[in-house]
Amino acid sequence: MHVLKTLALLSATSGALAFKVRAFTGENCSGDAKEINVWDNTCRDENVPATKSYRVLAYGAGRQRAAFYEGGDCIGGGRWNDWWADGGSDTFKKDACIDLGFTSKAFGSRSV
Repeated sequence: MHVLKTLALLSATSGALAFKVRAFTGENCSGDAKEINVWDNTCRDENVPATKSYRVLAYGAGRQRAAFYEGGDCIGGGRWNDWWADGGSDTFKKDACIDLGFTSKAFGSRSV
C-alpha cells in the first residue's frame, strides 16, 4: 500500500516543476507586468507579453536552462538568451531585474 501511495505522489509531482518570472513590457522591469510559468522541458509561446525585461520569481529543476527567444517561437532563428534556471547562474537570480536587449514573446526550458 505504501508503494502505491509513493508512486502516486511521484507521478503527480514529477512534471510539476517550472521556473517563474514576472515579464515586463519595458526595460529595467518597467511597464505592464505579467507572471509567467514555464514548465520544465517546454516552450511557452502563448499568453506571453512582448517582453523586454523580467524578474525571476522561482527556479526550475536541476540542470534546466531558461531561454528567452526573439519573436514568437522557441526555434531560436533570431536572437536569444539562456541561463541556468536552477539557481546556478550568476545572471538568472531571484529578484534580479534582467534586461534582454530585445523583445521576446517565447520562453523555453530544457534539460542539459
